Amino acid sequence: MCEGNRWRERNEDMRQDTEEVGTFDLQRKTVMLNSGYEMPIIGLGTWTLSNEEAEVSVYAALQAGMRLIDTARYYRCEKGVGAGIRKAIEEGIVKREGVFVTSKIMPSDYDNAAGGIEDSLKDLGLDYIDLMLIHQPGFNDEAVYKAMEDAVEEGKVRSIGISNYYTPEALEEVLSYARITPSVIQNENHLYYQNQELKDYAQKYGIVIESWYPFGGRGHTAEHFGNEVIMKIAEEHGKTPAQVILRWHLQGGYVAIPGSKDPDHIRENSDIFDFKLSAEEMKAIYDLDRQERYENW
Repeated sequence: MCEGNRWRERNEDMRQDTEEVGTFDLQRKTVMLNSGYEMPIIGLGTWTLSNEEAEVSVYAALQAGMRLIDTARYYRCEKGVGAGIRKAIEEGIVKREGVFVTSKIMPSDYDNAAGGIEDSLKDLGLDYIDLMLIHQPGFNDEAVYKAMEDAVEEGKVRSIGISNYYTPEALEEVLSYARITPSVIQNENHLYYQNQELKDYAQKYGIVIESWYPFGGRGHTAEHFGNEVIMKIAEEHGKTPAQVILRWHLQGGYVAIPGSKDPDHIRENSDIFDFKLSAEEMKAIYDLDRQERYENW
């Protein structure tokens, strides 16, 4: 039996012994990963932010109670993300262990993934990264994944995963060489692209699905917020369309990382734990699915 299969069997045993893996706890606002670490289920995305904007936005998110911060080498704002985290720690808002930081190895680093991880640690100013992802499929994926596994064993990274892998077949390809089962798949997921097939398939391995573009992304947000089903549900709950969409993500089992540089919007996005969507409302939103992606990374 190859080493990768032994790791997979060990992880299967762990999931069988830990029933809560992959189950969203809306009281604690977390989900237990198959790596054994808790991950917050709502957070801040930092794509398109400058270092200066990232510092302000990350600090605002931590002030608002968010504990998940998502960034990437490609975004070129890791220094700002780290500065915002340190400011919140220095002011006693959070402790390092209370913040869950995600970064990603960008394609230009795929020939030196270990170096990319070191660069992320340096720019973030952190001793470890909570979750490291392959940013998207490319060349040398197996070696990149191995570098992340090595970083786990070295204590530099706690959990690992993949991003922009959209099919069961793509996941199986990763599992064919993985010693450590991915904990998270971060993909485009929103009202019109829910990809339930992958979500159901990943659940077999205790893998959590995370949504970038939970509002559809720039150029599509107004359409999502203006959807008649969403607007009606929002009115009934006294909430905004953004809050209804995010609550649907969480109740549906998707971690959500809406991006924003507006502190008011960040606070709005975090204020989604004082209401619950009914089964009928959840179904009405599920029925909006068109399997329509906006990006093709």
